[in-house]
Amino acid sequence: MDEKQASAWRWWLGALVMGWLVLISNGIPTQVAFAQSDAPAAVAPNEITPDQVNNVARELWCPLCSGVRLDACELKACDQMKDVIALKLAEGEDTEAIQAYFVEQYGPQVMGEPPRQGFNLLAWILPVVAVILGGVFFWRTARRMVQPEPEPVAPTPAVIIINGDTNGDDEYAQKLDEELAKHG
Repeated sequence: MDEKQASAWRWWLGALVMGWLVLISNGIPTQVAFAQSDAPAAVAPNEITPDQVNNVARELWCPLCSGVRLDACELKACDQMKDVIALKLAEGEDTEAIQAYFVEQYGPQVMGEPPRQGFNLLAWILPVVAVILGGVFFWRTARRMVQPEPEPVAPTPAVIIINGDTNGDDEYAQKLDEELAKHG
């Protein structure tokens, strides 16, 4: 493999790795990405802070707005949902139980992502398949672009034999030669 091909390989491999990193980083929950927000606060057992409510609300989506997280939504319905979260946290329920409650009330769209089961599994599989197929397409295209062009072969003059005469004495052979000279 020459340097040009190696460079193309490195470029495509880097692009593929970057694509996977973007896909993986979008799937990281906010608790992992923002670990400093999970620090335990010195709070009495029944006192729930707005930060604790927002930690749960950050993982839920407004059922009325399209693409707005519950902690950022300004609708009155979302304020009521945050109040329910505060009540459930005060009762000692964990995040998963609260999420299950809201999924039961509003459906799976409140989670902001399709469940990883049944037909909805296609929403998780198809993007990965599309990235792989796109990578294969670009890899094959790059390989074709990097391969050297084949050298053209010079045409060899044809010898026409008419009735065993190869020296051009035949009048038909002469007319053929004239026509070929005109057009070719």
